[in-house]
Amino acid sequence: MDAKERNWNYCTNHLLNWHGIWTRYTPVGDVKESFQSLRSFKSNPEKTKIVHTNTYIYTNGENKQESWEFNFLSNSLDNGLFHPSRETMRGYFFAEGHATWATVKLKPNSYFGIELFFRYEDLRHSVGIVYDESGNLFHTANIREDCNGFPSKYWSTELNQLPERNFSGNWQGISMTITPNLKISEPIVTQFNWHKEGHKYYYLPDGVSINCPSSISIGTPFSLIANWLINNYEMYQLIANYDELGVFSSLTLETFLISNV
Repeated sequence: MDAKERNWNYCTNHLLNWHGIWTRYTPVGDVKESFQSLRSFKSNPEKTKIVHTNTYIYTNGENKQESWEFNFLSNSLDNGLFHPSRETMRGYFFAEGHATWATVKLKPNSYFGIELFFRYEDLRHSVGIVYDESGNLFHTANIREDCNGFPSKYWSTELNQLPERNFSGNWQGISMTITPNLKISEPIVTQFNWHKEGHKYYYLPDGVSINCPSSISIGTPFSLIANWLINNYEMYQLIANYDELGVFSSLTLETFLISNV
């Protein structure tokens, strides 16, 4: 199986109906808006074509829907899965379903966005980070999803962010990295490191945290980080890295367990 096929096959991990709560936050962490969502993925029997439909259900009773079609032959490229709605975005997928939709290059006077996905059993959690035309943080987003239906027995209804989160303990893990040419590195041993100079920290409900710069610019490399504290002893972390030219250079998945040693 070549790299394009592998990336596509990992993408098919998401072929379910994902019922969720979608919340956007201001750069200072206040709730901007929140609504119910359904992200539905269906394929043909050969799994060579995927239809992705988003339904947004607002508190005023209004519903909005949008849909995209992915085809293996036309959307699976050497540098990632092409998103039909945004030609500047590519999808990169790990075997377990963790993934990103990443803008491939930061451009002057243009909005920039990334979505980082976590998958754990019947749950998904994705984090969105968006910067405005000046490179300043515009908003963050938090999408808690369950393929069993809505409401979820696993997710809380809490929307407000927390002032902090306790990451104490000896977190030991395994790290793997995917690069724009779809090559995935061999796993290596790593240790949890949360603090990054010049970054803002956001502690969302249900164990998800965001770690990102308040502004980004061409000429300075940057990283966009999210993690999901699943329980007291398990955590996933995704790190999207961009080089000094503002070009996406890698996505790293870190899987941690807390050590009592």
